Amino acid sequence: MIPSFTPRPSQQNILRYAGGRLGIAAVPGAGKTHILSALAAQIIHSGALQDDQEVLIVTLVNSAVDNFEARIKRVVETHGGKIWVESEAAGKR
Repeated sequence: MIPSFTPRPSQQNILRYAGGRLGIAAVPGAGKTHILSALAAQIIHSGALQDDQEVLIVTLVNSAVDNFEARIKRVVETHGGKIWVESEAAGKR
């Protein structure tokens, strides 16, 4: 989990995700980026992904791409892993 982030009860339910597709919709400022970053890092770090599997996060906000990458990378690289981020946003990567 991302250091210094304490999920609220509804966010804790998201962290119990067990596989398949997941969609999250919430108002601005509700913590979507935080919780999805924590979930992605948790899935990657746990080794739950097979070699042919990936984590896909779709956002409509360009600034969220950098936030997702930084938060997930911080957790995964702390544990010796690496991530690769691709964005279709204009002017990104």
